[in-house]
Amino acid sequence: MKKTLTSSVVGLGLLLMVGCSAPNTHERRGTEAGAVAGAIIGGIIGHQSGETAAGAAIGAAVGGTAGAAMGAAKDREEDRRYERGTVRAQPVQDQYGYTLQDYMQLMTDEEMEILQARADARPEVPMGQLLTDREKANLRRREVADKEIGS
Repeated sequence: MKKTLTSSVVGLGLLLMVGCSAPNTHERRGTEAGAVAGAIIGGIIGHQSGETAAGAAIGAAVGGTAGAAMGAAKDREEDRRYERGTVRAQPVQDQYGYTLQDYMQLMTDEEMEILQARADARPEVPMGQLLTDREKANLRRREVADKEIGS
């Protein structure tokens, strides 16, 4: 029974950790910590009813899910704080070497109003994800055209 419990907990823990695709995020760390804590608590509760392995497995699943949700919420909040400028983190550059701030500086007032309206309508989505690839390409082309004309 003890070997089955250990195998179940280790297997479920590995499954949860492999399932986390976001490296070094609060979501990943929350999933891991929640799964471990849930497995321990679930194992203790399950032991009281003679179902230690089942309790640990259920606890790991519930704890991992709750930890992932809490971590994802923290990731979204950090993204929003960064975009508002309240957190000074290393700006993330896309494959062309542009950051969200670079794109925002290239936008007209009307374009900024449109982006802000999108952000207001979808507060859970980071602002950088609200610009489409086509819009970013147009902004890059506009910058190159301005440099050529003004040179």
